[in-house]
Amino acid sequence: LTLFVAEIQNQDPTDPTDATEYIDQLSSMAQVAMMEEMSVQANTNAVLMSNIQVMALGNLVGDDIMVQTTALQVSDQTINGRATLDDACTTADLHFTDAAGDDYTVSLIPQGSSSVGPGQVDFSVNPADYGIPPGDYDVSVVTNTGEEEVPIEVSGEVEDVRIPLDGSSPVLNVAGVGEVQFTMISQFGVPDADSDVA
Repeated sequence: LTLFVAEIQNQDPTDPTDATEYIDQLSSMAQVAMMEEMSVQANTNAVLMSNIQVMALGNLVGDDIMVQTTALQVSDQTINGRATLDDACTTADLHFTDAAGDDYTVSLIPQGSSSVGPGQVDFSVNPADYGIPPGDYDVSVVTNTGEEEVPIEVSGEVEDVRIPLDGSSPVLNVAGVGEVQFTMISQFGVPDADSDVA
């Protein structure tokens, strides 16, 4: 826009710009000014949306949600969640693996059934029933069909929300899981667990 103004102000008075060209320049100036204004407005809207998002996340503190995760902080509390299988499986095990490599296995096959899936498989695991000590664990699902990176979701209460100083995405501290990006939320509000895996 500055260049357009300078061009008009400094044109040769003995050879003025043709009227048609002058109108074209004015039109171009108006378009550039409008684009600059739209850009500023878009940035303002982005900031407002980000602020609204942060406030909405703050309201989640104390609420139960479900998040997708590959790690858990095991305590003496029951772990409620679900895995999503692509295939029908005759073997589907939920593995808890600690830093030392110790592995604890929980079958996702409901009692009285010989297979599970495809689709969501709910679980409710009491760590004491499987001898799983409190601590940090990686969690994964291993099936007889060889599915890789089976999505695992667990429920937990949002304890706090942290806003990184570098402007990156807000981080939620979820009980039993730890810190997770808000983009890992898979469900707001968690119904009472109803599963045969215990």
